[in-house]
Amino acid sequence: MTAVRAALAAVLGLFLALNAFAQTDRSGQMLDTLFAKLQTATDPMAIQAIESAIWEQWTRVPDSAQRELMLRGIVEMRQQNLQSAMTTFTQLIETAPHLSEAWNKRATVHWLLGNFTASLNDICETLKLEPRHFGAYSGLGMIRAEMSEPARAVAAFELARKHNPHIAGLDAEIARLKAVGGATPADPLGCDQKTARR
Repeated sequence: MTAVRAALAAVLGLFLALNAFAQTDRSGQMLDTLFAKLQTATDPMAIQAIESAIWEQWTRVPDSAQRELMLRGIVEMRQQNLQSAMTTFTQLIETAPHLSEAWNKRATVHWLLGNFTASLNDICETLKLEPRHFGAYSGLGMIRAEMSEPARAVAAFELARKHNPHIAGLDAEIARLKAVGGATPADPLGCDQKTARR
């Protein structure tokens, strides 16, 4: 009887793992489709709907305990309970380091707390996992601009625009920063890695 239970538990574990993998694969396919539609969309309502659907895919978490942490952290951020949100997103990252949006949300909390270095580190982790994350590129550009690194800010904003050509005000900000000038460093994003090659 114990051997049968162990075998059933193994089969159930395999089924759950395959189901989670299938959900992740479907999410990746959905994101591919949404990003393709975002490139060609012209109707403002359609653009907004596609952007919302992308954000929904990024925050979608198949595991119920991890989903609960994601939703709790988002609520804590909205309520400006930033230290609690930091703890929640850190816990989520520790249990699910493959979730790009967990890193991005914690990067946002760091930014709101004025901790730019920690925010940059988390943004870079986000981009390793999701190299099309226009929200992370936008945040990276804002931080680089605030740190008086216009060339790196431009590089980040251009990548945000590459993946979402509809971000309001981005063209003007890129032009403003280009006018400020500055040499482009060997690592234009400052992430010490190659990102956004997709």
